[in-house]
Amino acid sequence: MTTDYTFIDFDGVILDSEERMLERKYNLGLHDHKNENEFDTYFEYTNSHPKEWEYIIKEAKPINNSVEIIKELENLKKKIAILTKIHTLQEMKVKTEVLRENLKILCPVIFVPPGVKKHQVIVPNHQLLIDDSKKNITKWIENGGRGLIFDPTIESDTNKKVRSLEFLIKR
Repeated sequence: MTTDYTFIDFDGVILDSEERMLERKYNLGLHDHKNENEFDTYFEYTNSHPKEWEYIIKEAKPINNSVEIIKELENLKKKIAILTKIHTLQEMKVKTEVLRENLKILCPVIFVPPGVKKHQVIVPNHQLLIDDSKKNITKWIENGGRGLIFDPTIESDTNKKVRSLEFLIKR
């Protein structure tokens, strides 16, 4: 029996909130999703429009049964935690409400603040991270962890990518 945790990203793994956020950002005329300044502008906008996060997160849809799988993992007493980036305190508040009140997910939730990387908040130490960001997975592995890229569009799992969290039930 291992004491290691499996860390699961929120946006783009559990819910399609990342896709919704990019759509909202684009609709505001911020079209370059690789430009950090555009993201900063968008997050400033969300600070003055708190309902933005409610639209992005509360109306987001689960991806490939992730919510049901996480609940099953909790029932099986698996050591899982959600490791999620936040950009504003309102985003953190809405994510907490959605996870606890709407989805009834009770596992630990670790929030990563702006300007900090996931591997700086949690020491990877051979633990598994499942994230849709290749950059996050690369940094996690470089710092001693194990990582899988979450890609719901692939036909079947590989040793580097998974399309569902279902494999965690059998571990």
